[in-house]
Amino acid sequence: MTETTHRAFGAAAIAAPLLLLASTIAFMTAGEGINDGVLGGTLSVWAVTAFGIALVGLLRLLEPHAPRAASLLTLTAIAGVAGGVAFSVGGIYAPLYDLGPDAPLDAVEGADVIAAFAFLPWGWLIPFTLTLTGVLFWRTGAIPRAQAGLLIAGGVLFVAGRPARLEPVAVLTDLVLVAALVPIGWAMLHSARPAAAVA
Repeated sequence: MTETTHRAFGAAAIAAPLLLLASTIAFMTAGEGINDGVLGGTLSVWAVTAFGIALVGLLRLLEPHAPRAASLLTLTAIAGVAGGVAFSVGGIYAPLYDLGPDAPLDAVEGADVIAAFAFLPWGWLIPFTLTLTGVLFWRTGAIPRAQAGLLIAGGVLFVAGRPARLEPVAVLTDLVLVAALVPIGWAMLHSARPAAAVA
């Protein structure tokens, strides 16, 4: 990993949870709740894209410690971006067409049910990847265990808060992910040896 590349990964690790938090606040204040609003959906597209980049960078740090698992999770991270963007774009269009935030998963009759597969299982892969990446960091000690634990908690809370649109849980999730990822991203930005910087 070149210095420029891991700094780009570091910038993404900082930007991703901050953009997600901004998206949640926008959904709550300028929209109709989680996954229902133009500004929130737009910020969410950017957040999910940044998460994909950040996760690739984090998994590069794990490669020397768990090469097979890191490679597999890189695939789930990339696929998860597709699902996350789909849900985010759905959030943009929900208020425009008065669809409601559950519209992507409300298709239950006839051929419409196929639409659910545009969102699932891909939409679950970002929190899945966050959680398992945290577990791998915890087991390998490649980053401090406090950061690994926060990453695990963020992934679990993500699943608990967003599908049910529980706004307090969504905000808590975002704050946990900020606490988990910003220090790692900061270390990657300011060190030519990111693994050493966060260990």
